[in-house]
Amino acid sequence: MPILPVYAQGMGAPLWLVGVMLSAYGVMQLLLRIPTGLASDALGRRKPFVVVGVLLTAVGALGFIWAPSPWFLVAARAITGVAACGWVAITVMYSGYYPPAQAARAIAGMGLTNGLGQVIATYAGGAAAEAFDWRAPFVLSIVTGLAGTALMLTCREPRAANRRAAPVTFGRLWQVGTSRTLLLVSTLSALNTYATFTTIFGFIPVYAKELGATRTDLGLLTAVSLIPFTLAQPVAARLTERTGFRATVVAGLALSGLMTLATPLATSFVSLTVLQLIAGLGRGLLGVSLMSLAILSVDQRERATAMGVYQAVYAIGMFLGPLAGGFIGEQAGLGAVFVTTGVISLGAALAAQLTLRARYG
Repeated sequence: MPILPVYAQGMGAPLWLVGVMLSAYGVMQLLLRIPTGLASDALGRRKPFVVVGVLLTAVGALGFIWAPSPWFLVAARAITGVAACGWVAITVMYSGYYPPAQAARAIAGMGLTNGLGQVIATYAGGAAAEAFDWRAPFVLSIVTGLAGTALMLTCREPRAANRRAAPVTFGRLWQVGTSRTLLLVSTLSALNTYATFTTIFGFIPVYAKELGATRTDLGLLTAVSLIPFTLAQPVAARLTERTGFRATVVAGLALSGLMTLATPLATSFVSLTVLQLIAGLGRGLLGVSLMSLAILSVDQRERATAMGVYQAVYAIGMFLGPLAGGFIGEQAGLGAVFVTTGVISLGAALAAQLTLRARYG
């Protein structure tokens, strides 16, 4: 990303098929993230799931290079969706290195390094596509995926992760999965993810291309939007401690929604970039806040299961956002995609204001 949607269009894919391809990423996570969390808790291990997940990022990138038609891109994108299921174990494994009281700060630190990786990758990918060809970013993905796998093999399991959880039963899954706080923050995260994967990780690059953006510009646009997202991670952790989770979540959703609503008004690449810069700040405030709430809502031994539920629910947004956006764009144009997505984000902000408590934990 952000080369992939335009790359698919270049292979002849209409907007609806671009949406199907992008949604394949979320479908696999919707199906597999809860089983991943359950298996990780049952084994008391995180590292094997992380290693396999990172390795599959390289496999998916190889599929993008080899794809002879847009439908093969759908399959490759599905593989990267399976890879992303490793994020369940990554989140819990990393937070396991910290005491429970520092869960928000741990996730903020992880979000900071993750965001920096995305900033570098999206800009480098666009520049590589400009300098070589459209497949160059996928070659870089293979190299970094293999490097990441090698690095993960050197990491140790946190001590707490070695304790096996209670046997996996439907009753236990139901108890964890029906936690009011977990369901609430998971739903809000799904709505936020719907917006993210419809806009900056979906059809914003397509819109930018219509405004005359080059391949380098496409990488720059996404990188710029990820800079405030990245820098907001540590800020959000401190903000939740001072003002509470509710205020932080509402502010993030409102910022994202307003900027998305204004996107059709952008008539130049510069104005579009400014809107995405501000929207990125909103998304950064949300990431740490909602994920911290998901972890804090359950006992430590069941956190991978809770994270599996949380990430499976928000994967609904990854699936529905691009799919709905593709069909809306095909029928009513890209402007309608951004207007409907902005309204959804603002509705989520209102729901957060009415349902979230100011303080948790």
